[in-house]
Amino acid sequence: MGVDQYFSGLRILLVLFFFILAGCASRTVDSGRQVSDEDKEQRWQRHQERLGLIQDWEMTGRLNMKVPGRSGTMSLDWQQQGDQYKLALDGPLGASVARISGDRQGVSVTASDETRYGPSPEMLLYSLTGWQFPVSNLRYWARGLPAPGNDARIQLNNLGYPDKIEQQGWVVAYQQYGLSDSQRLPVRFVVSRGKIRLSLLVSSWQL
Repeated sequence: MGVDQYFSGLRILLVLFFFILAGCASRTVDSGRQVSDEDKEQRWQRHQERLGLIQDWEMTGRLNMKVPGRSGTMSLDWQQQGDQYKLALDGPLGASVARISGDRQGVSVTASDETRYGPSPEMLLYSLTGWQFPVSNLRYWARGLPAPGNDARIQLNNLGYPDKIEQQGWVVAYQQYGLSDSQRLPVRFVVSRGKIRLSLLVSSWQL
């Protein structure tokens, strides 16, 4: 793999990790009193049911990502309507970094005046970098949910929202939740595995 392809792959990795992000900028305070595990579980079940009703949203925020030998911060504007999504990633002074769109049939990414197509974000990422990542899981992790079809370890706070999700070797640490249209969603969290670390701060969220 050539140098140009390598750095293009890193850019695509940064882009693809964004398919699934949500939140709002108000703060959630965990209750100081002790809550039983049964009470936490009941709150968690109700919370999952409410989140499952969210199908369409738009959000903006900032991402900081660190991978071996490279790091960067950029803004994002992400729109989701059912299974269809559009994402714009911009660097300093609004310079376009990438544009992404996709649905169940496939995904396209345009970066540096080049467009690539693939049947899934995972396969497109692998074709560019040779790396395998559970990219689509972020659609769930960013909402504070475990991805379906895989065992997950979930640590709940007193309000019944995850403090941490461990799944497929990845750790999702939730640092702050926000309230939007009566829904609690992550506004600050970190996804990490080994030397890869992605941090997201959401500035606006519309349901």
